[in-house]
Amino acid sequence: MKLSVERALPVSLAEVHAAALADELGGPTLFDLRKPNQPPLFVSVLLHGNEVSGWDAVRALFTQVADASTLLFLGNLEAAAHGVRALPGRADFNRVWGQGDSPEAEVAAEVTAYVEAARPRMALDIHNTTGENPPYSAICRSDPETLAFAGAFSTRALLATQPHGFQTRRFAQFCTAMTIEVGTPDDPTSTTRASAFLKILLANNAHPPTGGQLPESLSLFETVARVTLADGAVLDPDMQRFNFRTAPAGTALTRSGGLHATAADDSDLGGEYFGTNNGLAVLKRPTMLAMYTGEEEAARRDCLCYFLEPVT
Repeated sequence: MKLSVERALPVSLAEVHAAALADELGGPTLFDLRKPNQPPLFVSVLLHGNEVSGWDAVRALFTQVADASTLLFLGNLEAAAHGVRALPGRADFNRVWGQGDSPEAEVAAEVTAYVEAARPRMALDIHNTTGENPPYSAICRSDPETLAFAGAFSTRALLATQPHGFQTRRFAQFCTAMTIEVGTPDDPTSTTRASAFLKILLANNAHPPTGGQLPESLSLFETVARVTLADGAVLDPDMQRFNFRTAPAGTALTRSGGLHATAADDSDLGGEYFGTNNGLAVLKRPTMLAMYTGEEEAARRDCLCYFLEPVT
């Protein structure tokens, strides 16, 4: 895996679907479309190969992206060619920013150094949800500008302390940065949602209005626990109905087997959240969920869900 840096965005790419980008570009590609005296907007898509709405949004706004001062990163094109989150045995491209020695981590480090040196005005990473979630943003800072951007996208935002190594967490160290989760990839409104927000950011270097307080329309939550499946546990897709809702005490989050819960420092929180009922891990107390996935592969490779608490 090797990063390519290109200085022009070929018009022909506007007709290329995500699955065919590897044939066109070979691998991860950073398009440097900066304009003189204009701090660039950094946009990344396809860090997960099966999350295509970000690329489709770029295609829908192709001329605007090419004409603006932008840095556009197309990530895991190999995985996109196979329609999967990441290839078997390979690293998750959104868990390697700032750590690891995999080929993906080497590319991430190269992209990070390049973008940081360019002094971007903002970094936007576009993702699809792996479960049935309402649209939301993930941020790592709660300064007024970051909150204003989050409020311009959705009424929900996560102050994400987990997982380790995701891009927005790394980029927030040197610029305003956010991830937007626009909906499932099979829902056409996901692309519409991504396009609408990207258009706002591209227009005249526009910034949402900032203020000293949390935007009134924005509900801000913190990820307090990352939940993973124990060996032999079977997820229950019906639990997706609790994403950004509170599951009552006594709720079993799987069809069988146990669960693990860890804090951002990797300490074990299982005893705090879970009891046992007929061999199932059940919630000890009412708990808000997010990102509960109905996809077995995503649950095994990454996590089942996160637990949230409101930020007041």
